[in-house]
Amino acid sequence: MRSTAVLAWLGLGLLASSPVFAVETYTGTNTGAIADAPAGSPSCGVNNLGQPRVVSFDVNGLVYPIVGVKLGMDLVHSWRGDLVVKLAAPGGSPSKIVFSHTGSNVPNGCGHNGVLNGLYTFQDDGERDWWGSAFPTVPIGTYRAAEPGGQDPGGAPTLLATAFRNLAPELANGTWTLTFWDAGDANTGSINAATLYIDQTDALFKNGFENP
Repeated sequence: MRSTAVLAWLGLGLLASSPVFAVETYTGTNTGAIADAPAGSPSCGVNNLGQPRVVSFDVNGLVYPIVGVKLGMDLVHSWRGDLVVKLAAPGGSPSKIVFSHTGSNVPNGCGHNGVLNGLYTFQDDGERDWWGSAFPTVPIGTYRAAEPGGQDPGGAPTLLATAFRNLAPELANGTWTLTFWDAGDANTGSINAATLYIDQTDALFKNGFENP
């Protein structure tokens, strides 16, 4: 499903050359439970991934190169350090980890045990640091994506646009995927809804979802 927000800049005598400001919105399909990681040893970490939950977005109608992307996730999980989340363009490339093994900088670490329960938005000018929000229940809100955990040091904020900026429409139209893996046994969750926003505004007039 796709919807479009378009604002046309109208100047006297300049209508034919006016830039188009467009953010396309796509609703994910195949949401649901995220399979738990296998029980056993190690109980957590980069080598203990459960079966993936792959949410798909039918992206169509793009006519300009991508400026930025944003993700909304209605996400529930009892141990956020378990989760690995990756966004990928059609065909699987380019791709970007949104967050991974949050709170762990060792390969078999279980990470932060914060509970996820609500709408979490990831965009490059997000107000919150994902790793820095180490609360018992992670507050809903707008976050920046994070470098993967399970490595040293892990956890630095990162930009989604570094992977997808300037992707041409012929490569961007198609099936995008948002994949969830559980990397720790005994705690479970689900992705209840997901939305992908693609900004294709003329870069001369707007810097996508990032601050200048």
